[in-house]
Amino acid sequence: MAPKSGRETRSDIQELARNSYEGGRDRLQELLEQVSRRMQPAVDKAREAMDTARDRIESVADRIRDEASGIRNQGKDKVRGSDLMSILNDWPHERLIEIDGIGPVLATRIMQNRPYESEQQLVESKQLPPSAIESLRNAA
Repeated sequence: MAPKSGRETRSDIQELARNSYEGGRDRLQELLEQVSRRMQPAVDKAREAMDTARDRIESVADRIRDEASGIRNQGKDKVRGSDLMSILNDWPHERLIEIDGIGPVLATRIMQNRPYESEQQLVESKQLPPSAIESLRNAA
C-alpha cells in the first residue's frame, strides 16, 4: 500500500540530501566569489593607502634620522672645535675636569664665575692660575 518501499524512500532521501548539500556548497562558492570580486577594489584601495602611509612614514623617519645625525655631528664638531670662551661658558663640570691641569676645584671655580665676556676678563679677574688658563687654551 505504500507508494515506495523503505529502501527506495531512504535512497530518495539520501539523493535529495546529497543534491541539497552539493547545491548549497555550489551556491556558497558562488557567493564567496561574488563577495571576493566586490571586495577586491576595497582591498586594493586599502593596500594602496597602506603603501602610501608606509612611504610617508619612511620618508619622515629618514628625515628625522638625517636631522638627528646632523645635530649629533654638530655637537661633535662643537666639542672638537670649541674655542676658549665656549669651553669656559658651556662645558659641564665633568667635561672640564677631563682637561689636563683642571681638577674638580678649578672646574667648580670656572662654573661659579660664569659667564665670561672675554679671555681678557678671565686673565684680569685672576680667578684661575695662568697654568689653568693655558690648559684651557690648549683644549680649545
